[in-house]
Amino acid sequence: MSVLTKIYDEISTIWAIDTHEHIYPYKVIAGKRLDIFEIMKMSYVSWITNIPKEKDYQRLTESLKRVRGSAFLRSYIRAIKDIYNIDISDLDEVSLRVVSEKISRAYHNREWQKEILRKRARVEKCILDPYWNIWIEEYDKELFVLALRINMFLFGYNREARDHNGNSPYFLADKLKFNIESFDDYLEFIDFIFKIVKKRGYICLKSALAYDRDLYFENVSEEEAKQAFGKGEKEVSEREKRKFGDFIMHYILSKAEEYSLPIQIHTGLARIEGSSPMNLVNLFRQYPDVKFILFHGGYPWTSEVCALALSFPNVYVDLCWLPIISPSIARKLLKELIEVTGGYKIMWGGDCWVVEEAYGALSTMRELLAKVLAEYVEEGYFYLNDALDIAERILRLNAKEVFKM
Repeated sequence: MSVLTKIYDEISTIWAIDTHEHIYPYKVIAGKRLDIFEIMKMSYVSWITNIPKEKDYQRLTESLKRVRGSAFLRSYIRAIKDIYNIDISDLDEVSLRVVSEKISRAYHNREWQKEILRKRARVEKCILDPYWNIWIEEYDKELFVLALRINMFLFGYNREARDHNGNSPYFLADKLKFNIESFDDYLEFIDFIFKIVKKRGYICLKSALAYDRDLYFENVSEEEAKQAFGKGEKEVSEREKRKFGDFIMHYILSKAEEYSLPIQIHTGLARIEGSSPMNLVNLFRQYPDVKFILFHGGYPWTSEVCALALSFPNVYVDLCWLPIISPSIARKLLKELIEVTGGYKIMWGGDCWVVEEAYGALSTMRELLAKVLAEYVEEGYFYLNDALDIAERILRLNAKEVFKM
């Protein structure tokens, strides 16, 4: 048996901690007629090619063949083969029809999502970012724990403002019957939220602000931040909005420090011109007791995240999403991170909406990790036992330690 096979077989048995998913609860998707069209519309395949609205298998085939080299698609194909025992790699109409019918039948089972994640993918826990329902109440508490997305709080300068997902903190305030009339009330509302998040199952914060703005947050005084509060969209300037957001970000991080809540931050891509993780350096320095987890390996700034993880004790790197964006980049980054950090600052999440794609993302990650570690063992860089220890750290133990799971 080869070293690669030994390592891959062992890695396949590790119960993973999936640090980031958007998996829709069954209640949310139950009303849809789930088939291959609907599943692909909720996957990253739809980001790079059009999925027909009507059930047109010929157009679906043509659309998929245009991007047949995409890692999003290859990961998806792998998952379909493992889960449904159908090879759609030829992207033929016949195989797509067959698997579509299988998908429809499978989702009649309310436990299908859990079966894939728990029994087939060997996922112990997922951290769920339910941005479509920030204060979610109905979800599988056995499988999921929650991340509190903070974007909307930076858009609380008036009741009309929304983050890129259409969320407003006033929706939540109204739901919780918390009256906000002044800037002081607004800060009290944030205090109130932090007092109860852990009781509700939130174990960390999540920032996807790279989709709303750049990631540099200046130190802003409370008086400066107040200038935007209560002004209508036609009255408030972009500079005032920014100062308000900068102040609230720092305020939230002070609360994260107080309540020992790590924060996951989307870096790379999104608004590409402002999403470099290097923009966050002042926050790493100012809040040394807050654990910052940089998502997506900072792609395309992958070496920068390695340097940041080495330079700051409170900075960690999450490869979520990256293995299905570019397996070759993920593999390169894994090697660099292992060499730079020793392996204890690396974790992984799927960052998917449907369980088929999450399964494919984890399968891809396991394979990449096995290949990287096997190379090190064969080169004599470390021993087989070292490789297996590092694998368990990356897939499981690091996340358990950082999030105190």
